[in-house]
Amino acid sequence: WDRRCDFDLWRNIVREYSEELLGTPEHDGTRTQPIDYEGWPLYQQLTQARRHGTAFAAVLGLGLDALTLAATILTVVVLDDDVFTRVFGDAVRFNDEGEIVNVAGGAPIDGVPFTEETVTRMLTAEPMASPGAACLSLAWQHRAHLLGL
Repeated sequence: WDRRCDFDLWRNIVREYSEELLGTPEHDGTRTQPIDYEGWPLYQQLTQARRHGTAFAAVLGLGLDALTLAATILTVVVLDDDVFTRVFGDAVRFNDEGEIVNVAGGAPIDGVPFTEETVTRMLTAEPMASPGAACLSLAWQHRAHLLGL
């Protein structure tokens, strides 16, 4: 890890998007050179979207795995449709950790609707790690604030 540059929550979120949606290798400092954040187009685009109010990041809380005592910072990012399409239009279907969730075999960027029916199904009938389930549940609980309603 590049402790000077990488221990920043927003930078971590952008790295995760790069890995999960764009299929890039882990940016954990073991396989790549230090990241030049200011020169990285993905970081520039998402940071600019935050500055313009078309992307919003929030901390939902802290999670603690009861068995391992591993702590997780639970976060959510809300992106305007046009920002998401522009930045992640070339999303991969598969990455090193699995398959991108989408609706009925659609394109990876189609995702799933953020509706009560979908959230309930995802939380009760789909395989999901506990931090992801906590994020989804909390995002649904606080959706009015997160979506500016």
